[in-house]
Amino acid sequence: MNIFKKSGFKSCGLVAAILALGAGALALTGCNDFLDQEVLGNNTADNFYDTKYKLQSALNATYDILQTDALNNSDWRFGEALGDHVDGADEGLTSHMGQLSHFRFNTSNTVILDRWKIYYKGIHRANQVIANAHRVRLSTNDYQQYREVREILGQAKFLRAFFYFNLVKTFGGVPIRPETETVEGLVVPRSTREETYAYIEKDLREAAIMLPNRFTGSNCGKAGSGAAVALLMKVLMYQATPGELSDKWEQMVQMGGYFVKGNSMTLKEMLDYPARYTDADGNVEDWEELRKALWFKPQALNSESDPYEGPDFECPKLSNAYSLDYKDAYGTPLTYDQQFYSQGEFCSASIFEIVFKESGDGTSGDTNEGTGIYQDFQSVESQIWSTSDYTNRIFGSDKRKDFTIGHHETLPDFDNTEIGSGRVLSLKWYIPRKDRPTYKGDSDKNRRLIRMPEVVLMYAEALNECGHGAEALEQLNSNKKVVNAINNSSTLYNGGGYGYMRNQIWSEREMELAFEWDRFFDIVRQGRAKEILRSYADKKSNHRGLYFREGINEVFPIPQTEIDVSNGVVTQNPGY
Repeated sequence: MNIFKKSGFKSCGLVAAILALGAGALALTGCNDFLDQEVLGNNTADNFYDTKYKLQSALNATYDILQTDALNNSDWRFGEALGDHVDGADEGLTSHMGQLSHFRFNTSNTVILDRWKIYYKGIHRANQVIANAHRVRLSTNDYQQYREVREILGQAKFLRAFFYFNLVKTFGGVPIRPETETVEGLVVPRSTREETYAYIEKDLREAAIMLPNRFTGSNCGKAGSGAAVALLMKVLMYQATPGELSDKWEQMVQMGGYFVKGNSMTLKEMLDYPARYTDADGNVEDWEELRKALWFKPQALNSESDPYEGPDFECPKLSNAYSLDYKDAYGTPLTYDQQFYSQGEFCSASIFEIVFKESGDGTSGDTNEGTGIYQDFQSVESQIWSTSDYTNRIFGSDKRKDFTIGHHETLPDFDNTEIGSGRVLSLKWYIPRKDRPTYKGDSDKNRRLIRMPEVVLMYAEALNECGHGAEALEQLNSNKKVVNAINNSSTLYNGGGYGYMRNQIWSEREMELAFEWDRFFDIVRQGRAKEILRSYADKKSNHRGLYFREGINEVFPIPQTEIDVSNGVVTQNPGY
């Protein structure tokens, strides 16, 4: 299993970048001529990225952002703790997290700022890879050499898209940072929501044709084409409005047919070429120049033994690389809960995971590749937990409810939970005894970010939105059949009109994706946040969720420090 190693390189948000570059400029002022001499034998911007190995090290540093406590803590705080599936330990109005959970925060909330900073830190690192890939010098025209550089670049584009996606669904349109930072270009105004999404889409479409369907063996954990297409479907879904016809729904249907059913997809179709490569004057980017920029071997250098990937060349098949059947890398069937444990890492239904590794020496926090976050969730000190009232509402009689365990109930490995009286633990957060680390806060439990069931359910929702109810039902029930195998059940969903089918799909999404840190954003994009959070608030003694303001709190305020340091160039969201 490939583990992406830590890098000592640190990047900055806008505020930190201004301070760092400003300090550098001041330091150079008044220096003597010896500083103007050429430095021999050291890495410079021109030679640091001159080999694919150096470029890979920069990519490793980008993956490193995914492993940080800062990113993972931000994800559960926004995606899970603001929703209606859990209660939290920090819901008092004296803390910034408590204010956030009640939607009674101001523009200086540090939890909001932390999310902005960590995702822009990831973008900065991805930009380093993308901006400098052209510096790599190959000693041979071997096709494999081009492909390896292309795959590094494609992964960087996927990661950058992932970082921007989490920003745009949190803040709306955000500044698109230049790939090469300069002091003069530090202050960048916000792009619109539509422009931000278009930027993300282009990255994902390019990544999809640059990468193999999935990485295996020692390369497990790297983002493949499946990850890019799955995230692209989600990006399209977040731009579409339920109940309204949109080309985004239609594009999702096209992508779902390619991913799930194995329909053919050409490079030109995936890229949406030439539509996305035509400037305002109607000039189309030359296909060969585009291929060269994406590190496809130039046509002029191709030999008879090399494949030439022309516009009608087919994208790699995904339907034979991923499956709803939960099997490990050796084809051994897994139980439903095992897909979230060590034996389920990189299983047939797992499309992209954040990879962690136990350090073995007790090192924890962002200096270690492991994370103690799942251990925290299964203890009495847990920051969030569910309750039997919530799980009964979410699952009803569905067997997936059995994969949540209450206080002192027996776990699959015959351990007992110590989560606290009245609390319920999701087994998606559980670490079996045999997998627990030697040192607390140092776990190697991978976090599943994209799974095949979500792809199938997104496909079903898009089909229903485009008037293909029978096909939507088929996809919906394909996931239900896998769930039925848990207890040899044969219960399936029934066909019906648009609204009836949509409700069934959303119900299945809620059950299948429960406790995977995306609930709040899902109900926002469905247009149901106010309704659901008000209902949730009625059952809470502190009425958390009552102050959610429809039309405002679907996105969060731009951190005040960003607005201040830009002198108002970066504008605030309405209502803040």
